[in-house]
Amino acid sequence: MSTANGVFDESWYRVKDCRLRLLPGIELVRQRFKGEPWYVVCDKLGHQYFRIRPEAYKFICHLENENCVEDAWNEALRVDPENSPSQGDVVQLLSQLYRSGLLRGDRMADIEALAEVRKTEKATKTKQQWASFLFLKIPLFNPDPFLKKTLGLFSWCFAPLGFIVWLLVLGFGIQALALNWGEFKDVSEGLLGLSNLPLLYLAMIITKTLHEFGHAYACRRYGREVPEMGVMLLVFNPLPYMDASASYAYTHKHRRVLVGAAGMYVEIFVAGVALLYWANAGDGTMSRLAYNMAITASVSTILFNLNPLLRFDGYHILTDLSETPNLQMRAQQLIKFAVNRYGFGLRGQPVPANSLGEVLGLTSFFFASWIYRMFLLVSILFFVSKQWLIAGVIIAIVFAVMWLVVPIAKGAHYVISGTELMNNRSRAVLVSAGSILAVAAFLIWVPLPHYFRTDGIVQSNPFVNVYAGTAGELVSIDTPSGSMVEAGQLLVSLSNPELEEEAHLVELEYERLLLLIRSDQSVDGAQLEGLQAKKEALLVRREEAKRRLAELQVKAPVSGRWIAPSLHEYADGMVARGSPLGFVRGEREFRFSAVVRQKDVDRLFTEIGDTAEVKLFGQENVTMQLSKVTPIPAEQSQLPSASLGVMGGGNVGVNTNERSGSTSSEPFFEIRSTLHVPDGQIANHGQRGVARLRLPDLPLGRQWYLRVRQAFQKEYQL
Repeated sequence: MSTANGVFDESWYRVKDCRLRLLPGIELVRQRFKGEPWYVVCDKLGHQYFRIRPEAYKFICHLENENCVEDAWNEALRVDPENSPSQGDVVQLLSQLYRSGLLRGDRMADIEALAEVRKTEKATKTKQQWASFLFLKIPLFNPDPFLKKTLGLFSWCFAPLGFIVWLLVLGFGIQALALNWGEFKDVSEGLLGLSNLPLLYLAMIITKTLHEFGHAYACRRYGREVPEMGVMLLVFNPLPYMDASASYAYTHKHRRVLVGAAGMYVEIFVAGVALLYWANAGDGTMSRLAYNMAITASVSTILFNLNPLLRFDGYHILTDLSETPNLQMRAQQLIKFAVNRYGFGLRGQPVPANSLGEVLGLTSFFFASWIYRMFLLVSILFFVSKQWLIAGVIIAIVFAVMWLVVPIAKGAHYVISGTELMNNRSRAVLVSAGSILAVAAFLIWVPLPHYFRTDGIVQSNPFVNVYAGTAGELVSIDTPSGSMVEAGQLLVSLSNPELEEEAHLVELEYERLLLLIRSDQSVDGAQLEGLQAKKEALLVRREEAKRRLAELQVKAPVSGRWIAPSLHEYADGMVARGSPLGFVRGEREFRFSAVVRQKDVDRLFTEIGDTAEVKLFGQENVTMQLSKVTPIPAEQSQLPSASLGVMGGGNVGVNTNERSGSTSSEPFFEIRSTLHVPDGQIANHGQRGVARLRLPDLPLGRQWYLRVRQAFQKEYQL
């Protein structure tokens, strides 16, 4: 520890003669991480908890027995010179204890002497408060008396019986979700609609309150106090919170893990109950509230609380399971060490890791957490921007400042003014400037593969709808739905007694007319001309009757698979003329039709190749190939399918005055291609997908700009 900040410190003279002690009532709890002892300083009165290394713990023990700070430091050097703290470490430790209100001195001057030392810590704390202004906490009251009185009602939830109930609810909830997945997915389209926002926010308040009570009851179950409950402004959004930080002082890590997981444990249970209620209740306010609770309790748990890459419950669970305290800070220190050592040439600093495994683990955590935060930020921005452009822009600006501008500003200040780089300033500035220029040059000038993505739909070749040519009653389904058929094969038989009687009468009338013609020819032929005209008219009626009778036998117009999912609806009634009976689709040849907005036409029609790739919805893990990519150089307004329009779940604006939802609100261009389906995979007529068209290589910065512009054009019809 003595090498961390150097043996000596310029502020040492301010504290070396102070006679300081810990306040009465401070508890030091011993814990073990990877076989090494750590100590938790517990201030039960002020409800503050933080971990210190054994070297700091031994110094505090010496501080209790010596006359002043310098005597305690000298005694620590005498007892264990290799592991004793440096003067800088002592100053930092005393400043932290003083800031937390845990020190007392025999003279007021002892405390006042620490005021100067505290200035740096105070400035750092102020910066941290400004940096976290989107996560402000407002304490309201002490919930501990209520938790004590009601603990007996809920302690069984964390026992084996409670876990069995939890598993049963989770299992039935997953089953309900699987059985109603289509409806569940459809309802999510309006999740951020104005009419649903009050229910969504109410669901969030309820689930997060139960989440916090889960932490609180688990903490209280093992004897630790929960002194504070209040409101946390999470991005200006008020949500409840409880202070269960007393769990840090548990000696056994499994108790710390249980308290950390208790909130998610409760939320998953709530999600299961909400899913069961939603799946079995009729439409109504409570059903919609249950749906929103299922969403907030499951999605937020997976994306935020459970994920160890964010500093929520999953992160603290990971630090306990891996026995790596201050995981994020140590990862940042390791990256800072690598930059200082290999970039700025700063030598003599200790490696903030004890083994190669720790180096790899901390490095992986740093980059994984950074990438995930960026991915989550972009996903949230696009998700919110689909509903409210202004809100998306505001969130983008806020997070860009927090996660981009502020870190860059801190890095620049460290390079320009950091005391550690005093002797390496020139190299640090040159390396930093060179790195920035290299990244900028890469983004601006280095061409990389470039693609254009657009929505489209699969079309079977052939694909023919089958309609009832003549009205009639359903007699039999001669070919079951789902069967492969050949052209001309009988599919459905209909019966129409009135039509059959009419055809019979026409046939009798025709035979009678033939007899009249023969009789007239044998006499004088005076009426022959009129009879012949009547015969011609009767022949037309006869052929029409035969045609309509033949249409009662519905046959396959082409070869393919016969699909008739709604035939059972005609079992007890008449089939009207023109009623859809099903369709016959080919399964050997497919084409993919994609739509392109006018603003992208010029670039695409001149730059795309004749091959491309596509991923179909529901089969995102399979990449299929497109060939013979052919742009159709003519404006169109009728979409290949209504599912490509916004009313059908697509991105193309449609004319809301037209009921089919397949007429676009502005002209578009179509790109047709042949779809190649790999062996073992299937494609269905009407299945949506996203085509990726290869364009000439462009620098990455230019690609990002075009993709953002394309996304905003799609969402807001810019």
